[in-house]
Amino acid sequence: MKTVFVSGCYDILHAGHIQFFQEARALGDRLVVCFASSEVLWRHKTRKPSLPDAHKRAILESLQMVDQVVVGEGEKMGLDFAELFREIRPDILVVTEDSRYREEKKQLCAEVGADFVILPKTPPAIDPVSSSQIVRMIDRK
Repeated sequence: MKTVFVSGCYDILHAGHIQFFQEARALGDRLVVCFASSEVLWRHKTRKPSLPDAHKRAILESLQMVDQVVVGEGEKMGLDFAELFREIRPDILVVTEDSRYREEKKQLCAEVGADFVILPKTPPAIDPVSSSQIVRMIDRK
């Protein structure tokens, strides 16, 4: 059984996240999604979460392509999931081509014997929007 691991803030889920999860899941038999905790989101993006962690977990767990949800709480920028990654020992870490901290993530993969896969940004099924754009739309009056 091949386990695929993805991580991100996933503060506000949007269609781009769903498409990414589907593409990542297609690479294996199980998909583990790690989202950054509220504290990590604040430390790394100086932004309060849009949803409490328990709500975010419930939403992610409800997605049919997601097999497990974990919460990244580590201190290291870009690698808040490292401890969980070492525990789970997935076969593949999947990122998008705009992922930061590539070298650190490759090193983590080498440490546990996982493949590091960069998914190209495929044309979106619908017009793309980011979580930050959604927050700005909500803030408009």
